Amino acid sequence: MRHLIILLCGITVGGSAVYYSARTQPGPATVDAAEVTPTATSVDDGRRNAIVLTVQRVSPAVVGVHTTLLKEVPVNVRDPFMRFFYTPGMYYQQQAVPSIGSGFVIREDGYILTNYHVVKDARSIAVTFTDGRRFEIEDMEKDVIYDRQNDLAVLRIDADGLPVAELGNSDDAIIGEWAIAIGNPFGLELEDLQPTVTVGVISAVHRNFQPDEDGRIYEDMIQTDAAINPGNSGGPLVNSLGEVIGVNTFIFSHSGGSLGIGFAIPSSRAAEIANRLIEEGPVTSVWHGLQLHTVNRRLAWTLGLATERGALIVRIDGGSPGEHAGLEPADVIVGIDGNRVVAGRDVMGRFRGGRPGETHTIQIVRGSRTFEATLELAAALGQ
Repeated sequence: MRHLIILLCGITVGGSAVYYSARTQPGPATVDAAEVTPTATSVDDGRRNAIVLTVQRVSPAVVGVHTTLLKEVPVNVRDPFMRFFYTPGMYYQQQAVPSIGSGFVIREDGYILTNYHVVKDARSIAVTFTDGRRFEIEDMEKDVIYDRQNDLAVLRIDADGLPVAELGNSDDAIIGEWAIAIGNPFGLELEDLQPTVTVGVISAVHRNFQPDEDGRIYEDMIQTDAAINPGNSGGPLVNSLGEVIGVNTFIFSHSGGSLGIGFAIPSSRAAEIANRLIEEGPVTSVWHGLQLHTVNRRLAWTLGLATERGALIVRIDGGSPGEHAGLEPADVIVGIDGNRVVAGRDVMGRFRGGRPGETHTIQIVRGSRTFEATLELAAALGQ
């Protein structure tokens, strides 16, 4: 309530505060009504704040990404006679299921960035703009370039002179600054083609997660309390300067709705990956089989570790490159390829963008012993 009162006390008229001093005006004050009556122009100017201007600047580059998936759905047998021959839950048929996400233009010659999970297993993809234009992806193999492990995809459409969203430096993101999540989850389904906008702040940075069954690891994520609603995946997270600082990706939720805990892939990494996808084509995801946790003083004291810095191995997949390298749970990685490791993201950053068959020299602390191991990256399962 205190913050609400402060905000109300800060109301301005015509863009400037009106002050009155009894010391210089001993008698009853008379104020011309024209001096305190806001004009339509002054009120309108006051409403067009940094957030409004940012949304107007970025919105033309935000698109809806419509996909069609083939999914197996249970057969609903209505005929009572035929039900006698069907066991419930055992019979399925393939059905075309529409889905939608968001994306944004990163190059005026037709390149759009979105999440891989937005276009995963899609049989057809269409992109819609806020001005009503719609583009079909013509060649699904050629025009959909993705990096599954980093959950990013680049779509290419036959267009030129497109409005481009400016990519900012996510490394400069400040905890507590405005964060604006923009998406176009309805596309042409509504008469109003403008994207949806939610506003919050940057809640945290450098968040690491492994939230899905694919084994994908999200690193250095930006956390925000700006609502990232269904259909907003792949849209931009923008700062108050109109710069894209992240790609909205997922939320933590018990009900499917926003709890104010959303996460975005940092724009600096997204830009690097997008450029590589455009220049080199789809990435073959690599597999190392390690799940890591950053070591700190408290964790080192609790587990009796010989070092207070590094990446603790908490799990190793069976048959993985990590297991073949002779690594074990409770080992601490303190160096990789001659570079010091102080956190789990240092190791993952070194693996990121690697290729199957690539080798890395890892320095390990196991108990009181330090030794080196060689880990050879493998292609991710299913690649």
